Amino acid sequence: MVNDLPTVVRSRCLLFADDLKLSAVVKDTADRDMLQHDLDKVTEWSHCNKLYFNISKCSVLSFARTLNQQHHQYSMNGELLQRVTEVKDLGIHFSSDLRFRKHVVYVCKKAYRNLGFVLRQANDFTNISALRALYEALVRSHLEYSATIWSPSEIKYKTMLERIQNKYIRFMYLKIYGIYPGYPLLYPTLFCLGMVGYYKLEVRREVASATYLLKVLRGNIQNSGILSEIGFCMPDDYVARRRRPRLLVVPRARTNLLERAPLTRALRTLNTVADVVDIFNCTLSEFTRTTYSIVCKEI
Repeated sequence: MVNDLPTVVRSRCLLFADDLKLSAVVKDTADRDMLQHDLDKVTEWSHCNKLYFNISKCSVLSFARTLNQQHHQYSMNGELLQRVTEVKDLGIHFSSDLRFRKHVVYVCKKAYRNLGFVLRQANDFTNISALRALYEALVRSHLEYSATIWSPSEIKYKTMLERIQNKYIRFMYLKIYGIYPGYPLLYPTLFCLGMVGYYKLEVRREVASATYLLKVLRGNIQNSGILSEIGFCMPDDYVARRRRPRLLVVPRARTNLLERAPLTRALRTLNTVADVVDIFNCTLSEFTRTTYSIVCKEI
């Protein structure tokens, strides 16, 4: 029933659990009227299905490059929606430079709290599959949710995320092999990861970003915004193999922000994988295996 919402509205519809986000590019009055019409259709849909919205928790957030934005008052069920100026007003802390650095702190706090709960309650568990399920459901799900958007490039924030998994990895090593890999053993983290059967979170984020980009290229996922940012290198004449250009165009970065952006990193990864396999004809499992082997060597 909730899956019918994307067919009701013309705006981009994002659904997760009981959350709904409508997004659209607003350039003129016609776009504003279209977005308001979609809000009215969603309100009508909620009344028909008896799934009512809490209007007090609904907000409007605008992103623009200009400093002088012209805002429009949107409403639902006759009530004006409150407008927020920063994403932190919605309960998630993002930074002003669009790298979502403070969001990493928010994610780490939530995941670390859940990890402490798992380690306390599962201290006497002997079933390894149950321990893995608890970690992946309660901890790693927070560490990787929408990571293709906020994936950090700074060492500080990547280390904050890895510390949470490393603590769980050493707990799993103790459960499997009966030895805690701490002092005086001091086993390296990569050794513990391999023995337990996990990848670094950074590796998983890079593979997830490249996989998402591949699905967009293949048409498995409809994302016109991302697709418009992807360009192919098309040589005018025959180019020798040793001088053959890469498959995808990586934007020239004038700032570190663009140089380390998730999309730029995913394009570089796809170019490297395209030198090994045909990314348009290989299976998804083959692409994933190849990407993991390449990213693990680079990171």
